[in-house]
Amino acid sequence: MIKGIACLALLLLALAPLALANDQVRHVQEELRKRNLYFGDIDGNNSEDLVLALKRYQARKGFSVSGQINEETATSLNIASTPDSRSVASASLPNIPILKSDIARDLPQAQRVALEQQAETNPDLVPTPAPPAESPPPSQDLRPERIQQFVEEYLRDAESDDVAAQTRYFAYPVDYFVHGEKGPDFIRKDVKRYLTNWPEREYKLIEPPKFMASGRDGETIVEFPLSYRVRKGPRSASGMTKNTWTIRPEGEELKIIGISEEHLRPNKG
Repeated sequence: MIKGIACLALLLLALAPLALANDQVRHVQEELRKRNLYFGDIDGNNSEDLVLALKRYQARKGFSVSGQINEETATSLNIASTPDSRSVASASLPNIPILKSDIARDLPQAQRVALEQQAETNPDLVPTPAPPAESPPPSQDLRPERIQQFVEEYLRDAESDDVAAQTRYFAYPVDYFVHGEKGPDFIRKDVKRYLTNWPEREYKLIEPPKFMASGRDGETIVEFPLSYRVRKGPRSASGMTKNTWTIRPEGEELKIIGISEEHLRPNKG
């Protein structure tokens, strides 16, 4: 009897990593993070931190303060609401961070407090990028084929286990996903962590990258969608992301000085 219970416990532990995330919860976490109301992982789990963030948002909006993702709150966050959305799990996303940007932000306490205070007065304040300017000047020699080759080389190295190959694309400090400006030590540590979490990775460029001048001398914004599939043992995840880079030439090379990503989802409705 004891042996049977032990076997059952081991089976449950083995299956635990395969638990699926609630994609609506994941989307709410993303939207509240943009508003500096949620600072945890993007993992689809309905945690105490998320409940508190929802309550703060609902209170500032004048909604019923429940800490739950009701229709009123989902609509306000521009998130699709379904009749039984809380029980719907994404078939491709487990209940752990998937993207590098899903990890909780590495913020000093003073900065986090300042962001929370700002969010208290304006819960809908979402950072928006500056409007793109004209095409890069010819002096930058940024032809479409050069940009595409740069992106594809990055994606191929991102599928490898070579940390140095993955980090050679950055110029420091780099505005790194949700973490702000970071140096090489932080980037190397983050890449190693990601390789451990997801040792098998596949990336595919969905369409050619678009690029435009950033408005700052020598800097160019590159945008492109990609599909991804990551795996560790029986656990896997797949989806699509929109990726935004800021790059600049350094000698004969291009370097990334800003990088961000976000899940692509069907339009609401």
